[in-house]
Amino acid sequence: MRFQPDSLYYGDCLDVMREWPAGCVDLCYLDPPFNSKANYNILFGRDKGQADLAGDSFAQFVAFEDTWHWDDAAQDRVDAIEMAIGHEAHDVIRGLRIVLGECGMLAYLSYMAERLIEIRRVLKPEGSVYLHCDPTASHYLKAVMDAVFGERNFRNEVVWCYKENEAATRHFPRKHDVLLYYTKSDNRTFNVVRSSQPTEAQLKRYNHIIDGERYANMKGKMRKLEGGAKVRDWWPLPIAQKSERLGYPTQKPVALLERIIKASSDRGDIVLDPFCGCGTTVEAARNLNRRFVGIDISHFAIDLVRDRRLADRSIPVNGVPVDMRTAELMARENPFDFEKWAVTRVPGMVPNAKQVGDSGIDGRGKLLDGGLVLAQVKGGKFALGQLRDFLHVVGRESAECGIFTTLHPVRSPNAKREASAAGYLELGVNRYPKAQFWSIEDYFQNRHPTLPPLADPYTGKPMQMDILASV
Repeated sequence: MRFQPDSLYYGDCLDVMREWPAGCVDLCYLDPPFNSKANYNILFGRDKGQADLAGDSFAQFVAFEDTWHWDDAAQDRVDAIEMAIGHEAHDVIRGLRIVLGECGMLAYLSYMAERLIEIRRVLKPEGSVYLHCDPTASHYLKAVMDAVFGERNFRNEVVWCYKENEAATRHFPRKHDVLLYYTKSDNRTFNVVRSSQPTEAQLKRYNHIIDGERYANMKGKMRKLEGGAKVRDWWPLPIAQKSERLGYPTQKPVALLERIIKASSDRGDIVLDPFCGCGTTVEAARNLNRRFVGIDISHFAIDLVRDRRLADRSIPVNGVPVDMRTAELMARENPFDFEKWAVTRVPGMVPNAKQVGDSGIDGRGKLLDGGLVLAQVKGGKFALGQLRDFLHVVGRESAECGIFTTLHPVRSPNAKREASAAGYLELGVNRYPKAQFWSIEDYFQNRHPTLPPLADPYTGKPMQMDILASV
């Protein structure tokens, strides 16, 4: 996938960045998983308390799992780094293997080392990187970044502290994250950033108010107050406010990203976020007249950025099907990715967190009254037995509707009769088929399934019709 500013990329950031030229990015901010040993869910259809009380496991979608294990992939990754004597992370990973042993933390750190090396390669000589982490792994990640970027290029350990309730009784409340700030060289871009609030000393000195602005009388000339005090390495900024929230776990406030972007880039520079999530970095870059590049391994995240953050403009999304040929290629080469992508083509539907042993369910959605909608995706040749199995699942789960999704339209008269025999859901004067066929060919021709209004999976509110029309 060629490098293209002001665009989004679906896929593993390691694979994506390896196809880019060196020195193409001015600033990189990354907020990767922290190895916090937790799953981060998006709740939809009802609030978290209601979902817990009702025991509705289908009321949430696992956005990402932040639990790392020592497995064959980790073994191969660490072995490869140890065998490559010239690898930037060779010494640090070898040492951490001795200290930590073969464990989930080492699996995580080796994963991060691979990606940090690519980030360093794509940064321009004057570029900077900010790695957002928490105390779970910040000390180990700093050692890895020292190895990759050079300890002389370490600039700051910034502490972002925030207020949020935590009923801690056996330790102090944990209310800060760490930002590890490194540069590629001494010839770095850095702009002094000032807080929006003047200090007490400035308030006393700049005590002339003219048209709402503060001025000081200096040697007979009036000088305007330009911002507050210089920002230091301790940032007391609030978490993402309610007005910003898109329902995505671990969402960061726009103000945090704007501070980073102001400090380490100039207008027109390119800002990269290789774990872009719900796109806070993208929004902050646009606010400050920078260009952006966002990568995420989740279709859910890419759709969220495109449909919410960037709804006012057409943004290229690289790595996802754009026509039937590329859809067929994805179905053949990456069937699990194809399942997830196909499910989310229907606004309001989210993919099943489990893709092996999923009990015949590839996706779920909710009607506004809480009723369940199921989806199953088949990327290969259609067989009537597949439909019968799915109809059984729809009945077993007491679902209101079921969508049987295929690459090409199903034309079998027998299949259509069996789907029709499932009956209809009647809501007022409207009738909706309990089971229906839908295809990716339909999707590319702007034909949608016949469904009642679905709950928005990000907010639980009714789906926005402008988004429904744009997909």
